[in-house]
Amino acid sequence: MRLSIGMVAGLALSGVTAGAVQATAYTDEAAWRAAVLNVYALETWDTPATPTYGDVGAMPSLGIRFLPLNDGTQPTVQPYAQTGGVVRSGPNNLLNDRDYSLPARGPLNIVPLNSGDYFFGLGMWNVGGDDTLTLTFFDADDNIIESVTSAASYGFFGLVSTTQGAVRAQVAFAGGNEYSPTDDFQTAVRGTFVPTDPGVVPEPGAWALMIAGFGAAGAMLRRRRQGFSAA
Repeated sequence: MRLSIGMVAGLALSGVTAGAVQATAYTDEAAWRAAVLNVYALETWDTPATPTYGDVGAMPSLGIRFLPLNDGTQPTVQPYAQTGGVVRSGPNNLLNDRDYSLPARGPLNIVPLNSGDYFFGLGMWNVGGDDTLTLTFFDADDNIIESVTSAASYGFFGLVSTTQGAVRAQVAFAGGNEYSPTDDFQTAVRGTFVPTDPGVVPEPGAWALMIAGFGAAGAMLRRRRQGFSAA
């Protein structure tokens, strides 16, 4: 059965109560992708758009841009041969330092490319080899919506908003040598997360209803199947 936007919104209104958790944390890439309906933009930092040793500012394909680091520089694309760590997709990753001098240059701060847009999902791989990283979503008042911490050394970590979009995301080191080496960025921003008509971009409230509605629909189908099995 295919669900229309109207059906999804109806399910959300009937089956989801106010005050629900605002975002869900993931450390499994497949689960994160399923949560954004497998509609996301991916950057492995190994494309012509992201040359090795190049500064990273606006990323139109991801619908995001990076704010300057603490010293005013930008994150840079670095080869694993220089940064070490565990290779994810190779040969490059994104680093919060350009000359490997410690301490590193602060956390990555990421905002939607277009003013007024929102993050609904952001995920990536920690490839530090000896680092632990934390991803945090912030709302328009700079309050924390939710955080997720990667596995030590290597692993996927991501967030998906369930009731509101985030206006800023931050990747900060939680343990290790203060580097934040990451790879395989994947985003679901309002401008890129369009699982219906590409010409229609719903407002944040509509996204929340759609995401919640798909979850409610899945739960209903699971209960129905369980009922058939018991009969």
